[in-house]
Parts: sequence; C-alpha cells; structure tokens
Amino acid sequence: MRWMLCLALCLAGFRIEATELIWKRAPILEQDLARALDLHVEDLCQELGRFSCLSQVHNYALGGHDPFERGQYRPMEQPSQLTTIAFERVIHLSCIKRLDKDIASSQPQVFRHFALNEPLMMIPDTDVSAQITDLYQRFLLRDPSANERVIALTLADRQRFGTRPGRELAQALCLAIGSQLEFLLF
Repeated sequence: MRWMLCLALCLAGFRIEATELIWKRAPILEQDLARALDLHVEDLCQELGRFSCLSQVHNYALGGHDPFERGQYRPMEQPSQLTTIAFERVIHLSCIKRLDKDIASSQPQVFRHFALNEPLMMIPDTDVSAQITDLYQRFLLRDPSANERVIALTLADRQRFGTRPGRELAQALCLAIGSQLEFLLF
C-alpha cells in the first residue's frame, strides 16, 4: 500500500524520492504477470516462440541479470528507456497468449465477460465495465476509479471501432491496464 500512497502524492504534486518506490525486477514481475493472467510462467511472453521474454530476452532491461550465460554480473541500478519498451512488450505478448487460450477454451479464465469474437457494437457497456474491473483487480489488486473506468471505456467507442471484434477490445484493455506504471512498482 505504500507505493499507492507514493503514487497518489506524486499525482497531487508532492515530490517523492526515488528511493521510496521499489522497481519490480524480472522474477517478481514474471510471477505477478503469471498470477494476473492466470498463466504458467512458461506460457508467458515468448520471443520467436522459443525464448522467454522475462528470463532471457528482456531479462536485463527488466532488472534481472545473468552471470553465467551473458556475463551480466549486476542488474541495472534503475529503470532505463529500455525498461518501459520491454515492459510493454512483455505485457502485450502475454495478453495475446491469454486471449488465445480463452478463445480456444469453452470456459475462459480471464476474458470471460463478453464474447471475444462478437463485434464491439454488440457488446453492452456493462460487460465491458465488468471486464475492466476484473482486469484492474487482477493486475493492480484494486477496483478502478470512476475516472479510470471512463478512460478505459473510451476504448469501446462504437463510432470508431463498432465492427471490430471483442478480441481487439480485450487486447487493448489488457495492454492499457497491465502496462500501467503502478504494476511495475511496489
């Protein structure tokens, strides 16, 4: 809860020292992402379908190290520009993995509040709102604020995206909610 206070104070204009926020490193991020998307660690993001994003490809950018294979004896001391790119990539590819599993399943685990193959114009706002709440609870372990809900509902704009399938909305919601800085910090 300390990081929520720090985040709230930062948003209110108070200066918070960087030492008060803790960056989740690759192993912790991997476990939290697996929990949020109800996937095994091995099923999370994989580059080229073979290499684990978190423990191999983006390990260093996400604060990990690999002294034996890569000679990386120390992790990065603080996040860099590469961290945000790697973080979004890992979230995006992991969301796609979960979507694929839920589409193939008769009982979806994460994206279960609306039909993923139905056009967006056929999906009620109440179902989209329920999915938004579920994703906030999975990733950030809290309910969305009224403002966050309104912002997330803009992704369900029927004028612009009405003919697009619900899968694309679910993917956008997963990326938007999962890649929030709040998920990367303690």
